[in-house]
Amino acid sequence: MITVTVFSDYVCPWCYVGTSELATLKGEFEFKVDWRPFLLRPDTPDTGWELPDRIKNFIKDPNNPLKQRANKLGIEINHRMVVPSSRRAHECTEFAREHGKLEDFHHALIERYWSKSEDIHDWAVLEAAATQVGLDAAAMHGEVDAGKWKQKVDEGLAAAHEVGVNAVPTFLIADTFAASLPNGVAPGGFAIQGAQDANVFRQAFQRLKAGI
Repeated sequence: MITVTVFSDYVCPWCYVGTSELATLKGEFEFKVDWRPFLLRPDTPDTGWELPDRIKNFIKDPNNPLKQRANKLGIEINHRMVVPSSRRAHECTEFAREHGKLEDFHHALIERYWSKSEDIHDWAVLEAAATQVGLDAAAMHGEVDAGKWKQKVDEGLAAAHEVGVNAVPTFLIADTFAASLPNGVAPGGFAIQGAQDANVFRQAFQRLKAGI
């Protein structure tokens, strides 16, 4: 089983594009995705931060590469003008991991944020995503509020630093499951940074299977 360890942040549009490219290979290769947290702006307040004018202008351009990639993949990118803190969402993701719904919850939440422009710091949105994938939303809310998953997110952020991740999305592709990070990242795999085309992932999978 090939494992793809993905460092990403929900509020990163290129993370949505990159992981959507990866998802197109699910019928072609057998692999599992291990989502790991990254905070693009760890100092984001609970009230969020407003996009600067240069990014707003970029968004308005229908020919910007982000929109073109999204259209090609059949996904919607709808920017929020105020970007929320994603810390709470990452802590909820650790709850989902514990209950065997990591990939389902991650997909539900990133789709809600980018395609539906929902606020992923809002408990109503987080609970709706949890219910959507069969998680106990009330239990998740209680445990995250109590701080149960804070340390797990901190460990994930520290692991990203230790393996040299400084931009997202970053994909670590290996032929064994990364049980822990950073030492759990199997040697001999491939590191892919950025929202690469599906063919880049395909070549990495093929080389890994061939032992190249």
